[in-house]
Formats: sequence, structure tokens, C-alpha cells
Amino acid sequence: MRDPRFDRLAEILTGYSTELKRNEKVLIEAFDAPDEITIALIRAARKQGATPFVQLQSAPVSRELAVHATEPQLRLLARHELARMKQMDAYIAVRGSHNISDQADVPTERVKLLAKKMPPIQDQRVQKTKWEVVRLRTPAMAQLASMRTEPAESSLF
Repeated sequence: MRDPRFDRLAEILTGYSTELKRNEKVLIEAFDAPDEITIALIRAARKQGATPFVQLQSAPVSRELAVHATEPQLRLLARHELARMKQMDAYIAVRGSHNISDQADVPTERVKLLAKKMPPIQDQRVQKTKWEVVRLRTPAMAQLASMRTEPAESSLF
């Protein structure tokens, strides 16, 4: 069953927050988010006349890559991500979480190496595109806030 709150959130993100226009390209990144919100964002972007592109992210997969990431690998990844971001007019990230500690054991030197490669991509997103980042209320987030799941998820915003 579709959750109408996802449709409403997608309308806000594409219509108000990023004000997508006809023929604009939007990168939608969904981090451990329900497919339902990603689909709602695709539909809402199309309704605005924009062209959606989607990147699905998974914390356990990202963790596995990060634990053994090499400098050449990250350099290539950063070039690829920056080239893609330069083609976009807007960026919408929806962040969920199944386990807030999924990446807690990534060695500090790997985290620093990853962080060193990201600034050009983040600068492009923030300074040259319209953007919005939203954190969904998930059971993991409720647990972090010492809340029961139902009250935490009762409203998306």
C-alpha cells in the first residue's frame, strides 16, 4: 500500500525545495530508504518536467567498500561522481537507516581518506545545484532518540 506521506514529501522536495523545472536533471540519492519514497520522487520530478536519475546506497555495501578503499580507487570514484554531478541541475538525497552503527568499525584512516576525496563533489552539489537532503524517520533513528518506532514514524516531517 502506498503511503501518501511519501507522495506529499516528494511534491515538496521537487516543487518547493528544489523548484524543479522542465528539462532539468535531478540526481536522487536514496540511502537505505524505502523504494516507495524513491519512486514517489521519480514521479514527482517527472510531473515537474524534470529528468530524474537515481543512485541507491546501502550502508553495509558502502561499509564494505570503505574498509578496503584504496587511494587510486577513491580518486577514480571522485572523478566519476564529480563528472556526473556537473551534469545535474538539482540534487535530492533521502537518508534512511536500518542500523545507525553499520559503519562504526570503518578504520579512522579510511574515513579520513574518503573525506579527503569528497569536497569537490560536495562543493559542486552545494554551490552549483539546487539541493535538499532529508533524513527519514526510521526505526533506527527512533532507537537513537530513545523513542518507540510508531510515534517516531507517525509523521515524516
